Amino acid sequence: MKMINYWRKFLSIGLYLVVFGTVACQGQKNEKEVVYRDYTHMEADLLDSLKRDEVKTLFRGVHVLRQQAQQVKESTPVRLESQRVEKKKLSPQDMIEKRRGSVLTVNKYHRAMMHPEGVTGWATAVVLSNDGICVSNYHVFWEFLDSTAKLNPRDSIMFVATEEGRVYPITEILSFNKAADVTFFKIDTRGDMLTPIPLGNDLPAGTGVHLLSHPEGYPYAYTNGVVMRTTTSDAKDPFARRMELTVDYAKGSSGGPIMDDCGNMVAMVSSIRAIFYSNQPPYSQQMNVKLTIPVSSLRMLMQGKNE
Repeated sequence: MKMINYWRKFLSIGLYLVVFGTVACQGQKNEKEVVYRDYTHMEADLLDSLKRDEVKTLFRGVHVLRQQAQQVKESTPVRLESQRVEKKKLSPQDMIEKRRGSVLTVNKYHRAMMHPEGVTGWATAVVLSNDGICVSNYHVFWEFLDSTAKLNPRDSIMFVATEEGRVYPITEILSFNKAADVTFFKIDTRGDMLTPIPLGNDLPAGTGVHLLSHPEGYPYAYTNGVVMRTTTSDAKDPFARRMELTVDYAKGSSGGPIMDDCGNMVAMVSSIRAIFYSNQPPYSQQMNVKLTIPVSSLRMLMQGKNE
């Protein structure tokens, strides 16, 4: 009898916690107001910003930028001071708010030819210094760095922008490494003090990670996951190292910052490798492996090391 009463009390307490715990969860208010942003006019707004008279003269055309980039030697040391590593764990909400100012869109302005003029979101870039040193992928800038590449006749200028629509000209390519899929570049901040992201350390498999990037049509999208594996395609080349993740991303996310739980950048989005059940139709895609550049590759270029 005592045992029956014990279980009755136990079940009653459990039911109480489930019912009232759920009510409390459903009824509680967010500490921060939920903001619904309209991104549908983002590219049109950027076009308007570019056409303002005080902005036009600041931008270098793609041909001028290409000429400058062709003079840059691969793995040229980039001298900049890293920000102090964050040690306090952030909630995903706080991380998004704290890092969104460090994550820029990379855009192309297309002149009017067969089609009307316009702006296209191209990729993602990360701010590394408050005076405008940024980083993205080699493949984002390959048209400028590869002497055999041909520029699109419609492409006129390439620039970066903030979520609020502030546009910054890309003034020069500072360094690159093709194997690492990394390009450092400088922007004209137009007198603004930007917010650089702190750099963390490479992470082992099983560690949780976060991403804020711009998959095509979905700017400032947050996703998370874990490190699947840490691999290399060439044990003798440290720039061949990759961190493989379960984090979701797509075209346009290239150059996006992979962050640890404290919001430190630990890797950078690079590419996607699809796994198919068969190499003949129907292919039946089964999995996407996300390949990212570990932050140690960035540090080697920042320190001028190639070993």
